[in-house]
Amino acid sequence: MVDEIVAHLGNRAKIVGVELKRSLEPIDVHADLVIVLGGDGAMLATSHRLGRRDIPVMGINIGRIGFLTAFSPERSLKALDRILAGEGSCEAHAMMRATIRRNKEIILDTRILNEVAVVRAWGASMVEVDLTVDRRPVCTYRSDGLIVSTATGSTAYSMSAGGPVLSPRLDAWVVTPIAPHSLNQRPVVLPGSRVAKLRIHSECGFTADGHEEQRLLPDDTIHVSPSKRKFHLVVEPEGNFFARLRSKLLWGESPGPG
Repeated sequence: MVDEIVAHLGNRAKIVGVELKRSLEPIDVHADLVIVLGGDGAMLATSHRLGRRDIPVMGINIGRIGFLTAFSPERSLKALDRILAGEGSCEAHAMMRATIRRNKEIILDTRILNEVAVVRAWGASMVEVDLTVDRRPVCTYRSDGLIVSTATGSTAYSMSAGGPVLSPRLDAWVVTPIAPHSLNQRPVVLPGSRVAKLRIHSECGFTADGHEEQRLLPDDTIHVSPSKRKFHLVVEPEGNFFARLRSKLLWGESPGPG
């Protein structure tokens, strides 16, 4: 597939780099477009590798669901022709910044496209997390874990845990408990401009977009705030968000016979 793309571009574009192995190293070349072959995991890795660079990303789906990889291999070359002709369509997806603080020291500072998740340690009964928003107490969650997702991430881990689906055009977050101990602890949607703080009461795990991992200790805090950076996703003009929901996640489809 890479050979086909390189041959198709010919002299119409300058290729500044080709990678055939998985990597989490920063992408530090000057580029106008990044083409990713893979699934959603590869797209999330690319969002981290870009750091603060606002480079449009085109995803060609050779994974399974590929919700962020908008183009099939069969349609990718024609889509590239449209992009080179200046007819590409791009969505700006809001991101968030997450920092972990331990004893007043920042031990992790990263940008997130999908979600951050706090999950119980192996053998532990549950996680206890205090949530405050703009320094105002909201809730103490007692559950198997807690997910804070962007609108983009609302169709990923958060949705699997029972959270709502948000349009990626919304600047909002979803706080979703994983298997909460009480029925009165439900998902909450917050404006994307808010600053949230999670205070940890027991040892547990932390993941960010499935790539950053940390072991959390009691009294560690996670600060989630808006990021100035946007993730610019190249999409099919006719393949809007709800069309992707139907085709990728079978949203709204009628049950089959049998």
